[in-house]
Amino acid sequence: MQSRTPHAVVDAPRLFYGWILLAVFWFILVANLAFPMTGGSLLNTAMARDLGFTREQMGMPFSVYFGVIGLSSPLVAAMIGRIGIRWTLTLGNAMLTGGSLAMATIVSTPLSATICFGLVIGFAVASGGNLTAQTAIPRWFVRRRALAYAIMLTASAVGGVFVAPTLTMLIGESGAGWRSGWWLVAGFGAVATLLAAALVREQPADVGQYPDGDAAPPEHAASAAAQVRPITLGDILARPDFWAVVFASAVITGGLSLVLAHGAANALDKGHTQAAVGTGLALYAFTGVAAKALVGWLGDRINPARLWAALLVPSALGLAVAAFAVEGPGLILYSALVGIGLGGAIVCQPATIAHRFGARGFAKAASVIFLLQAAAGMSVPALAGWAFDPQTGYRWSFLIAALASISAILALYVSCWRNPVERTAPLPAAA
Repeated sequence: MQSRTPHAVVDAPRLFYGWILLAVFWFILVANLAFPMTGGSLLNTAMARDLGFTREQMGMPFSVYFGVIGLSSPLVAAMIGRIGIRWTLTLGNAMLTGGSLAMATIVSTPLSATICFGLVIGFAVASGGNLTAQTAIPRWFVRRRALAYAIMLTASAVGGVFVAPTLTMLIGESGAGWRSGWWLVAGFGAVATLLAAALVREQPADVGQYPDGDAAPPEHAASAAAQVRPITLGDILARPDFWAVVFASAVITGGLSLVLAHGAANALDKGHTQAAVGTGLALYAFTGVAAKALVGWLGDRINPARLWAALLVPSALGLAVAAFAVEGPGLILYSALVGIGLGGAIVCQPATIAHRFGARGFAKAASVIFLLQAAAGMSVPALAGWAFDPQTGYRWSFLIAALASISAILALYVSCWRNPVERTAPLPAAA
């Protein structure tokens, strides 16, 4: 078990280590999230065309990828408790490096692609990326928590801005250069592994600091924190707002998996070139940066669940455009709307979990949410591939995803519109 003994507290530190850690997390998520997700959409589509996969076979690696990310979240939470954030991130990014090397060298069949991308890289992303880094944020940031989440999660969007054109160039219009792209992913994974091992720390006390870089927490804040009753998993599961967050999480996971697994193929089917699809993915990433910046600015001021509901509106519109009007300039409109909607919602999810369940309940709630949302991540790409029709393409899949987004707006409105009420522990009886 990792030692949690705090070091001596140093007053007025020159630089809050949380900002250094945030920069490290940011680069790790570029390597661990932007490359496998945005890059994987391009690379796997090119791989499927080059190796002659069917649409169902093309969707299967992403189905397993999203399933592994969700289903392994309790294991990742246990790893965080057992070996700590630092070594969980290190192990995950080492697996990303190995999985990417396998994609670059040995993958030649749908089964090997599913194993290497779905299983290996899926668990690498689960352990070396989002859940682990998100668990660290509430330990280091309290007043600036939504801002910290927004900064960290811009990594996948900012990374996507240069990942998409870079990999498009490596792939080439014929699609035959997709293996070269995986060599690049492996290189970024190796750097992320070294950064995690060298620079990640568990909590502010490990470097003699307090959350947010404060010289010392106010006495009334410490007293209030002591009175908050510890939240159990049973408490979390009994709350209606938890299930609203589960449903909304499943909706954005399903929408994201559909966009990443089949969005590029949907555009190519409508006559767009590989270069145009790469440009669309870059725009998707760029508009996601703008949405994340908005969430970072507003998320510490208003209920993040309200922002989440608002951002599901452009998400629903973008998915509807993919269903009916992605031809010609529709690709630009689709990319922008989905980038704003899904890109911003990705930040709202952890901010909402932290807002409603606190730092003490975050890992418990998030691990279960990630586990349950895996059903959408696993099933949507496979079902979309199965439902693909040469005449209508992916129309029904994108339309159903748009309608699910509208349902999630209603769920968040009903259950999460008000701020949560912290329950306090009973005061000790007077002597």
